[in-house]
Amino acid sequence: MKPITIFVLSIVTGLSLLGCKNPNADTKGEEDDKGIEEIVAIPVKVAAAKSGPISSYLEFDSILETESAVEVHPESSGLVVAVMAEVGDSVEAGQVIAQLENEEQEVNVRESLSRYQHLQSKFKRTEDLFKRNLINQQEYDTEVFDLEQAEINYERSRIRLEDTLIRAPVSGVVAKRLTQEGMRVTTSKVLFRLLNMDELFAQVNIPGQHLLKIQKGLKAKIVSEIIEGISYDAVVKLVSPAIDSASGTFNVKVSVDPNSQIPIYPGMFVSVRIVMDTKENAIIIPKAAIVHEGEKTFIYTVNDLVARKQAFQPGYDSSETIESISGVKDGDSVIVLGHNSLKDGASVKIVEESLSAEKSAETENIDTSEG
Repeated sequence: MKPITIFVLSIVTGLSLLGCKNPNADTKGEEDDKGIEEIVAIPVKVAAAKSGPISSYLEFDSILETESAVEVHPESSGLVVAVMAEVGDSVEAGQVIAQLENEEQEVNVRESLSRYQHLQSKFKRTEDLFKRNLINQQEYDTEVFDLEQAEINYERSRIRLEDTLIRAPVSGVVAKRLTQEGMRVTTSKVLFRLLNMDELFAQVNIPGQHLLKIQKGLKAKIVSEIIEGISYDAVVKLVSPAIDSASGTFNVKVSVDPNSQIPIYPGMFVSVRIVMDTKENAIIIPKAAIVHEGEKTFIYTVNDLVARKQAFQPGYDSSETIESISGVKDGDSVIVLGHNSLKDGASVKIVEESLSAEKSAETENIDTSEG
């Protein structure tokens, strides 16, 4: 074959190859485009703005105290034979929490009761004889005196027996147990320390400019620094009418609601929040939605899977939520996670769980399929 003919065939073959189309090319391109779109959509977590009550308050740090912290002493000396209460136990006023040896006291009660009952029977006969004028006044008075003395001796022995039972003088919780079985104690020995948990309060010193605003009966909240996410209802119980000249503050006592079912104890560090005003129908969003840029604050809302950045004007706030003064309506979706890398107008993908949890699940699926 001539060289020219070979050259022409080569050109024709090349053009034929170029003209051939891969049947999977379009599908692959669409998948790549789809993948790009998914990467562009930024995963975010949202929360709905809600209408509800929110309050403004003055907040101060304090320590919980109790009105009643009682030391329990025995009424008599003796050997401790039983202890019926341990640290942390709740006890009622009058409940027996320990007992001293009392065999001798029991014998004295039986003896004095027997003599008293005997003289009671004897006095009935004496009284009958006196009414019939068979004995004189002096004999009658002697019998009356003897009966009264027997009654007094019986009562005294009964009290001494009762003194061997150590009772809680007030209702409360055992904070310390300072005795044990076999210990010999005297009336000066402290056996228990009790705290009355129904009378907890916190004292705060408030700047003088608030004196006319703080009144007895104002509602308050007490938040424990130990038990996170829990608050206790409280009320302003006492307000000092005088301002301390050295500190410029006045003292306020805030009492914890005794009906609280959540455990709270004296000595705990707490934040005391005295409620100054309440808005019943404020628009409230989570504080996690706020983005700070210098001195300005913004939030991102989501509309049709597009993030919209807007200036945020705060109102009253609480530990977890904050009021939006304008720009947000009840039911609006605000971004609370994933907004730090957003820009206005960015496409977003709303996820229910955190991104890390989603990635972890995807990794587990990949590992399973590979196995």
